[in-house]
Amino acid sequence: MKDLDTNIVHYWLVGHPIISQFEFKHGQTFGATLLFPILSILIYLSFTLLSLRFPSLLPIVSTATLRCVTATHSLVLCILSLIMVVGCGVSVIHEMAANVHDWNWIICYNRLNYENVLLRGPIVFWSYAFYLSKILEFLDTLLILLSRSRSRRLSFLHVYHHALVPLFCYFGVATGQSMWHVGVITNASVHVLMYAYYFLFAIGKSQVIYYHFTSEFGCSGIDVWFYTFCFNVSLLALFLNFHFKTYAKNNSKKTS
Repeated sequence: MKDLDTNIVHYWLVGHPIISQFEFKHGQTFGATLLFPILSILIYLSFTLLSLRFPSLLPIVSTATLRCVTATHSLVLCILSLIMVVGCGVSVIHEMAANVHDWNWIICYNRLNYENVLLRGPIVFWSYAFYLSKILEFLDTLLILLSRSRSRRLSFLHVYHHALVPLFCYFGVATGQSMWHVGVITNASVHVLMYAYYFLFAIGKSQVIYYHFTSEFGCSGIDVWFYTFCFNVSLLALFLNFHFKTYAKNNSKKTS
């Protein structure tokens, strides 16, 4: 049963024809032109500036409706981010298993070796999905504007971040940027937690979660757990760095 479940997950995240045969074709795939992110950003900035300059243009939305929309939006992006984390992670593992003797691509796409396969396959599919999700995140700004809340004022950092990220994501996919899958997994992982919190906040449960973890009746040693987690991540990074340096040295010795 466990193997069957694993095969099902692998099929839907890696083996499905839409994913396994996906190819990012410039000028053909939706959003696969530089004009797409640029126009999207210009529309986003124009709408944001007009809304700030003329707030009366925005409809008045009740608090209950706005909370419902915010909760739905946050839940969708939380689930979508989680799927991208798992999908891209499984795709990387699948690629590693298929190329046991060549793991250099994990940290560096060699132009000569990967020129013909760089923009196709499961990893590229999830990178593309991540790129498009940045357009969907423009709605974050709209929800803040509609809230008209003094405690949730729109900051320059928020607009700056949302405006530029889609452009960098486009270049990441379109140029076959080395280690882009690492960026997708780490960034999407952060967004899982972030949008989960936004969802809980929208439904009024964020304080309950905070109290559960930090109060005297909550989980013991949660602070130590956090620092231990960070320590383990640093160890993993150092180990991978050591592994790839050693692997590169061994390869150079063999070739020489």
